[in-house]
Amino acid sequence: MSIKHPFPTLFVGVLFGCTLACPAPSQGQESDQPLPADQAASSMQVPPDFQVQLFAGEPAVQQPIGFCIDDRNRLWVAEAYAYPVHGTGKSDRIVILEDSNGDGRHDRRTLFYEGLNYVTGIEVGFGGVWVMSPPSMLFIPDRNADDIPDGPPQVILDGFGNHANAHNLANGFAWGPDGWLYGTHGRTNWSMIGRPGTAEADRQRFDGGVYRYHPVQHRWEAYADGTTNPWGIDWNDLGHAFICNCVNPHLFQVIQGAHYEPWRGRKSSQHAYQRIDTIADHLHYVGISDVRRGIGSADEDAAGGGHAHCGTIIYLGDALPEPYRNTLMTNNLHGRRINNDIPRRSGSGYIASHGPDLMRSQDPWFMGVTLAYGAAGEIYVSDWSDTGECHSVRNTQRQTGRIFRITYKQESIPRVDLSRYSDDQCVAAQLHDNDWHVRHARRRLQERAASGADMRKVHRDLHQMFRSQTAAPKRLRALWALHVTGGASDEWLTELIDDPEEAIRSWAITQLCEDRQPSAAAMAMMLDRATTGDSPLVRLSITSALQRMPLAARWDLVEALAQRGEDADDQNLPLMLWYATEPLIDDDLPRYARLARNAQIPRLRMNIARRIASSPLADQGIPLLIDRGSDSRRDDAITANILDGLLEGLSGRKVALPATWADAYKAFQASDSAEVRSLATRVALALNDPGAISRLRRVAVDRQSAAVDRNQAIDALVARGAVGLDADLLSLIDDPDVRRAAVRGLARYANETTASQLIAAYSKWEPIEQQDVLQTLASRPQWARQLMMAIDDNQIAAKDLTAFTVRQLRSLNDQQVSADLDRLWGKARPAGEDRQKQIGGYKKWLTAELIATADTAHGRELFTKNCATCHKFFGSGGDIGPDITGAQRSNLDYLLENIVDPSAAVAKDYRMQVLQLIDGRVITGLVESSDDQSITIRTVNDRSVILRDDIDLQTESPVSIMPSGLLDPMSEADIRDLIGYLQQHHATGSH
Repeated sequence: MSIKHPFPTLFVGVLFGCTLACPAPSQGQESDQPLPADQAASSMQVPPDFQVQLFAGEPAVQQPIGFCIDDRNRLWVAEAYAYPVHGTGKSDRIVILEDSNGDGRHDRRTLFYEGLNYVTGIEVGFGGVWVMSPPSMLFIPDRNADDIPDGPPQVILDGFGNHANAHNLANGFAWGPDGWLYGTHGRTNWSMIGRPGTAEADRQRFDGGVYRYHPVQHRWEAYADGTTNPWGIDWNDLGHAFICNCVNPHLFQVIQGAHYEPWRGRKSSQHAYQRIDTIADHLHYVGISDVRRGIGSADEDAAGGGHAHCGTIIYLGDALPEPYRNTLMTNNLHGRRINNDIPRRSGSGYIASHGPDLMRSQDPWFMGVTLAYGAAGEIYVSDWSDTGECHSVRNTQRQTGRIFRITYKQESIPRVDLSRYSDDQCVAAQLHDNDWHVRHARRRLQERAASGADMRKVHRDLHQMFRSQTAAPKRLRALWALHVTGGASDEWLTELIDDPEEAIRSWAITQLCEDRQPSAAAMAMMLDRATTGDSPLVRLSITSALQRMPLAARWDLVEALAQRGEDADDQNLPLMLWYATEPLIDDDLPRYARLARNAQIPRLRMNIARRIASSPLADQGIPLLIDRGSDSRRDDAITANILDGLLEGLSGRKVALPATWADAYKAFQASDSAEVRSLATRVALALNDPGAISRLRRVAVDRQSAAVDRNQAIDALVARGAVGLDADLLSLIDDPDVRRAAVRGLARYANETTASQLIAAYSKWEPIEQQDVLQTLASRPQWARQLMMAIDDNQIAAKDLTAFTVRQLRSLNDQQVSADLDRLWGKARPAGEDRQKQIGGYKKWLTAELIATADTAHGRELFTKNCATCHKFFGSGGDIGPDITGAQRSNLDYLLENIVDPSAAVAKDYRMQVLQLIDGRVITGLVESSDDQSITIRTVNDRSVILRDDIDLQTESPVSIMPSGLLDPMSEADIRDLIGYLQQHHATGSH
């Protein structure tokens, strides 16, 4: 079952990015009204000696989707009145809020600009205001800083996606230590970015993650790819970036050139294969690994309150107690609080643990969006102030909005105006204990350098500061300020690659490669660090910088890093090295294959083999990989890695059997390693080795062999379409160890007896096996007719057909089958208004009193049958759709809308695909990845790689893979029991 699945907003979020929402455990049901703004502030729970004040509330601020702080410590607030409908008018505006007397409440409000549409991010600098307003990135000039625009907004870039949904899109801005303007970008609304008027072919596609724009050089770059819906980026004392991701996993270190969170095989990450994981060692919710825990429990409250997050700061202010410095704060949307995570160095990166929450709101409407700290170290948090419904698109609360200020033992906030600082004052500010001053002063220096000001004294002073300071963070501040003002020469940076401090060496490498052309001297120093250096952080900077270099220039560094076997288990280095290595296949194929054989990092070995096998160069490259003449002593671990990669790369491909395969295979089979022997046989099958089919068939039917080996053998044989395998599969349907694989595999073969044999045995099998039978029978028209007859004859119950199977049957476009379905199961209902009437009808009788009488054990059975193939719930189920444990299951409107009408809004990536194959099968599912040779498609019960040559017709449906009509065949008691089961705070019974 889905919860508005797929996945229209599935991985998008509450408002701006949560997947599935739940009310905060301490608040209970949602209220019709928020707490009064002052009461909301005074009732917030914070640690001792902290205070919360209302800085601004409605009507002074409404719909505050984002804010930034200027050089005078004023808040520039973007108000999003157009949300949630794109292109509905010019109602969004920017207001400036100022606290002129430091008492904690704004006393001056200035309307800077009105007439924007769908604002999602804001930052100030370089003589104006930067605004993200998809599809455009705008600049509103105010060069004399009189708070009056000098003219209309200028479109800097356009093409930012806004086509799929309301809130998973390009959003907030922040100035990085390197002088670039950074932004985060949701993954559903992918973008085609360019300057206005740029032809489509010349635009850059960006699938989501982190991007940046240089305000002086006017360059846009993709910085890191992936995550689901990041909203907020910040940097620690060492200049390492972090983002919160609205859905779980919620926290990532951001590395230039990295790929995060795999999903749907986008072109941007087609060959990434694996992605870098979250740095969080915890979840902010429970109920996945322990079925006795769940939503609303004290355990979840202690864990952090929920899985949806928005807004990010690494606290580098000087007002809070020292333990807060360099810790990360993020709003927890459904926990109605500010979480505090504690990153610590680990290997080349970080691990983050959960710390005590900074703040908990008692207001049932509190929904924190943006966080920032100010000139006195005070923290500001904006509150969207809404009911908290996940995926809300009605959004009737446009009149609300608040901004709160959190302080520690502070009576007032002194006024400040960095815009009046001299160059000397801006340089001196680089040593301030509050990074707010550091960042603003650095940007002021960058602006002056960009305007042509004489920066020679600034550079002398900054170099002196760099030499005189001993702490790495303060040396880095001088380094960054020199870099953004043009005072860091390549010669000097090259010398710094040998600096005693690893953070300095790391940043020197990054800055040298920013323009993609490091000198020969710099390359030699990097090679020395790659070969003999003792710092994983420095090696991480090299792997990141490699992606900015020409292919031919990468080889020596890649080969040196590939020998660092101590990095094999690092959370970043193997994959970052792979991302830099992958395109080298097009530069020198023999050297590429040698790298796979010689590398000391298993992931690199596997991925090179996979890349070769899946490429047009497979016929040339595979013999190079399996050649053992030059490395006859190759150990079994290396061999297994290469065979594993070959097996993965050959999936869904036709590659000629290499002339050297027979000798290589003989050597593989002589190995002492059972893994090598097994992998070699499966690779042999993928290469159409005539002997492999018979060998794997023997394994498949051998009931003394391990079940895992037998299931792998069946899957491999089916994928290859081994001739005559259907007879073996039919002989195995009585074997519970391999029954499901056999039943699924039978769909591949048009055997005349398949339907009758499956129908005859149907009643003896488990429900999950029966669903496999129904999906197989629904794959071919002739079998589907026999299924309809079996239902007519009461051999199979009509109620066993799920909405998934019914939709698959209708996709056959067989008039007789469709007519039988109408008679036996029910007619297909239209979407739209009819579905809304259904929802209204369900709501009338699904009262809280009725749901309280639900038989949750029966509800669990219904969930297992109808939903568990796709969704996890309290630790059990499939992974095609999201884990719905954390969904806003207590909200009946939310449940019904998502179950009854899941196709109300479907992102293009998540629309159902229908494949008609030349062998007569019809497959419906979600395309996971595709290339020129094959398509990988996920169905309700299987994952199949289909050769394009085997596809007769592929069509895209406008509907979600989650079918409507899930409740249509159920009785009122069934619906009551299913809803009752889903609304439990914890799972009951055996699950």
